[in-house]
Amino acid sequence: MGGVVIAGFGASEILRKTDRSITDLSVEAIRRALADAWISADDVDGYVGAPFATNAGSPHAEGGDEISLKTIAATLNLPLTYGADLFRRYPTDMVSFAANALSAANSRFVLGLRAMYNLPGLSYATSGADQAFGNDQFTKPFGFTTAGARFGTRAQRYMATHGATRADLYEVVALARRHAANNPDAVWRDRSVRLDDYLAAPMIATPHGLLDCDMPVCGAMAFVMCRAADLPAGAAAARVTGWSGFTTPNAVFETSGRSAADVTQAQLYDGFSSMIWEWLEGFGLCPPGSAWSFIRDGHGNADGRLPLNTFGGSLGEGRMHGMGHLREAYLQATGKAGARQQAGVGPILVHNGPFDDSSFLMIEPEA
Repeated sequence: MGGVVIAGFGASEILRKTDRSITDLSVEAIRRALADAWISADDVDGYVGAPFATNAGSPHAEGGDEISLKTIAATLNLPLTYGADLFRRYPTDMVSFAANALSAANSRFVLGLRAMYNLPGLSYATSGADQAFGNDQFTKPFGFTTAGARFGTRAQRYMATHGATRADLYEVVALARRHAANNPDAVWRDRSVRLDDYLAAPMIATPHGLLDCDMPVCGAMAFVMCRAADLPAGAAAARVTGWSGFTTPNAVFETSGRSAADVTQAQLYDGFSSMIWEWLEGFGLCPPGSAWSFIRDGHGNADGRLPLNTFGGSLGEGRMHGMGHLREAYLQATGKAGARQQAGVGPILVHNGPFDDSSFLMIEPEA
């Protein structure tokens, strides 16, 4: 992906509930991203989105809890030569699609958008459906696809194998809250959590309790990508140097020419707390079976060996479905992370998604 950069990023406010529409939040995020990239809507000739609402009870309503390319293009009158909405994908996939469009010279400036909306009166964790079709027939009747049940079974096995406890899972949540304290957009920015409160929270899917699950929110984030040669004057660039998908995770190192030892910080998806353990070990960022003690011993802290989710992650900022992880990598790589800015930023590993459906990026400062 040589020569492809993220040139700007924007975010709406992030709220647990709001009367603002998903369209309003999306336009706010887009306008901020365009301003950050020093371009206008008239310059945008490419688009990539991921509108699918992942809540189990989602009605998948356009302009309700989802917003598509068609709506955004019409709302902003974008002169697109390329556009795509990705089904059930992540911001890391959006970046790779945008990079391909730029590399093929299909577009000059590609806009990416991910918006989440927590509609009132609907269940976040249960579908309410009395029928199941396709592959859902083998999972949905048993509750395996809702409330993180399938991730809970993996976490139980890991803990039994390596001697970790729920007190060690608490350390992941506590880390997220500490880092969220420096993120003015985070829904949990003013709320630290004690072990007693964590253990007393309702159980959702053993060993995950309520505080092991990210908070559904309303909000939108957008980015602008271009070739490095087209970077507008005034814009700050973060280079996209590598990408991979769940079938070949370690290709992110091969495509970027980096190794795990080169990574200076990691923004790892944490829709459920135990997910952090899997990828710390899966990428060799710590030895097998030691991720729980790696975090417990402070190595993931902002001043630790490998700062993790320096913005608070999904567990601290809210459920932006990986967009917060991507934004933080951009801000860190461009030196715009404010109070949480890390010194000596080099390659940043960005991960979105669960164990069987993830994608990955390497983001780096300008050379």
